[in-house]
Amino acid sequence: MALGVDFAAHVLTVRYLLKEEFGAYSYALTIALFLSTAVQLGLPETLARFVPLYRERGQGGRVSGAVILSVAAVAGVGAACVAFVLGLPGLTASLLDSERATAVLTVLIFYVPLEGVNLVLEALFASFGRVRLIFLRQYVLLPGLRLVVVVALVTQGYGALFLAMGYVLASAAGLLLYGAGLTALASERTPGTKLDLPAREVFGFALPVFVGVLLTIALLGSATVALGVLRGPAEVAEFEAVLPPARLNQLVYAVFSVLYLPTAAGLLARGLTSDLRHTYSTTTLWMVVLGFPGLALTTSFAPTFVPTVFGERYASSTDVLVLLALAYFLLPALGPNSATLKVLGRLRYAVTVDFITLVIGLVLIVSLVLLAGAAGAALGTLLALVARNTMLQGALRRSIGGAVLGRDYVRLMLGVLTVLVVLAAIQVVFDPPLVVAVALSAGAGAGIMLAARHMLDIESIFPELRHSRLAAFLRR
Repeated sequence: MALGVDFAAHVLTVRYLLKEEFGAYSYALTIALFLSTAVQLGLPETLARFVPLYRERGQGGRVSGAVILSVAAVAGVGAACVAFVLGLPGLTASLLDSERATAVLTVLIFYVPLEGVNLVLEALFASFGRVRLIFLRQYVLLPGLRLVVVVALVTQGYGALFLAMGYVLASAAGLLLYGAGLTALASERTPGTKLDLPAREVFGFALPVFVGVLLTIALLGSATVALGVLRGPAEVAEFEAVLPPARLNQLVYAVFSVLYLPTAAGLLARGLTSDLRHTYSTTTLWMVVLGFPGLALTTSFAPTFVPTVFGERYASSTDVLVLLALAYFLLPALGPNSATLKVLGRLRYAVTVDFITLVIGLVLIVSLVLLAGAAGAALGTLLALVARNTMLQGALRRSIGGAVLGRDYVRLMLGVLTVLVVLAAIQVVFDPPLVVAVALSAGAGAGIMLAARHMLDIESIFPELRHSRLAAFLRR
């Protein structure tokens, strides 16, 4: 439901704003999202690794110290970004080369420290198993507030600046919720625990993680920046309009990774390497199965989906959506390789791969943007992400010693490919309306889950569902 609300807000925004205005807004938002990730300094992943270790060792003082260091660092760097953009408006305008985008960024820049701190706290709550709190912010509060803002935008005739202010206020509301959760968590702390600030350990691990994250985000944001510089706002809008539905294929990865990192770190702390391998492979199978309906809708049925949802003026974005959907589906479908390498402490491998991928990706994206505009940017992104995950999986195999994905995975992926081809044939022959395309995608996804039910160990991934009807069905 949260996905539907968030996506509805995006569709309303695309349909209401002029193409150039939406392009300028998307350009500024991409930069703000990049900065909000950069100011995290790799600390959410660091907390997700060390908090379970500290708790396993009974080092409560170190848990508190790591959280204080992380929040202070992220808030400080985020405040510096705000000061730079607001203090040097002329330089910001010259760098963006767009007056509209610059005006929007002066508002969205406040999102940077807010969201950075939010995600640090989210990693902490995941380590303590506060799933409900994370769910409430991520899938209830934020989508609901953003939809309210977009409805006000459309009904009251506001513009992109109002939308940017709503984005910032929604993040601030999320931080208030997490602040209440942090207060509750602090009250559970054992009285008399001495505060310990493990600065060297935390920042020593966070630095290479930060470099890797920065390289990856730079790669993902480079397509929009290249389009903005080399092609203009109209091409940016063509790319950005279909980016959110394409990223829905990555959503299962975003959901699973929040809990996967602390779970994997806990298994490693207890020396359960075989269980870690099993958790990796089972998590990958689940991400493929749960991500399939979205993949089918945004690839096989893209010729119906794009003009119906975004209007005929975005019909030229159909190929862009197909390429981006494949890119973001393969990100989880090839396994949580980067996260597992970080848990294992193989940071050099991960950072080296991210650097090589950035170089390859920049060359591909810039070259293909010059040749084919938005479609070229999407193709460059797809090729770069496939190369990245292939290299990461190779590094993981060397670290663990042997294959991490077996025959079940190969059979599942072949089944996914076959069903996609069948659905694409249905699209070509019958050109079904969107409601039928949605039903066929959901039905095909249910069929894949049914066929793969013996591969899915629901009790290890979702222990709270072990007594549910779904678990009983999958055990048949």
